[in-house]
Amino acid sequence: MHDVVRVINLVKYYPKKKKPAVDNLTFGVRLGECFGLLGVNGAGKTTTFNMLTTAIHPTSGSIQIADCDITENSGLSSHNLIGYCPQFDALLPQLTGYETLQLFARIHGYPEKVIPSLANYLIDRLSLRPHAHKPVLTYSGGNLRKISTAVATIGRPQVLLLDEPTSGMDPGAKRCLWEVIKALQRDGCSVVLTTHSMEECEVLCNRLAIMMNGQFQCFGTVPHLKQRFGEGYIIDVDLCHEKLNPLDLFPKTSQYSVLDIVGKKCSLEARGEVSLSSIFKQLLVLQSTGKITTFGVRQISLDTVFVNFVRNYEKENGEDDDNEVLEENEASSGDWEHAVEF
Repeated sequence: MHDVVRVINLVKYYPKKKKPAVDNLTFGVRLGECFGLLGVNGAGKTTTFNMLTTAIHPTSGSIQIADCDITENSGLSSHNLIGYCPQFDALLPQLTGYETLQLFARIHGYPEKVIPSLANYLIDRLSLRPHAHKPVLTYSGGNLRKISTAVATIGRPQVLLLDEPTSGMDPGAKRCLWEVIKALQRDGCSVVLTTHSMEECEVLCNRLAIMMNGQFQCFGTVPHLKQRFGEGYIIDVDLCHEKLNPLDLFPKTSQYSVLDIVGKKCSLEARGEVSLSSIFKQLLVLQSTGKITTFGVRQISLDTVFVNFVRNYEKENGEDDDNEVLEENEASSGDWEHAVEF
């Protein structure tokens, strides 16, 4: 399948830094695909996103969007291919939501006669009708994210870049926005997403990558990553007595570890070759002997996979919390002379 986005050998160094913020990154995003970019703070995500939007220039390498090399051609013609929802809302506070959408529709060159209907369509699609004629400065964080996403979709971009689009949203608003993003994918729009919500990745992403120290250390579909790094189950139990040690309830092996315990409620992780049938057998025995009252077993979540991967990576590479964080935020200084305004 044709890659709409091609990132080839992308490198970014910041002044006075020995290590690159982005180190020889290569990947592609297919037509209608949602590609998730995950990583701890300082991993290189923000720098990568800033290069995708042409806000900063790479030290070397190239980015192609719909066969247009945006590292060579960062003019308005390449921006017409991209819709961008930044991490921090860049809106005019005195304008209403309706006026904001009209303004950006005019900037994109829509005929005047279709602009009102386009603005109303986006307002209804993102459930913003009660707030449409209120100034943006009165909006909640969730509604600001909705307007920013709506602005990003104006112009029918081939590629939609979403930087934590559901930050600050309530669960209902998140699901509303997810449906909009999935509809855009069905229409052939390719999406690149950064988020701290593993649930969001599971809902939207066809493939994702975990970034550490400027490189992709893990790449694949959600089921592949779960199978590779999250083999096992999460066990939730209600203990009969708070003084019970949860690890005493199971065979003495390294396959079981306690994830969380609050009062009598406990969550454990069962990893490795342990079978689901053996887990249930043990839990039924514990329940019948009065050591636990209730229990539940579920697959390891993507959130647990991410935490496990980061923990194992840092252990294998001898890293600790005092490691130097890559200066991604230097994109806001020193390199902005190359930025192109939308």
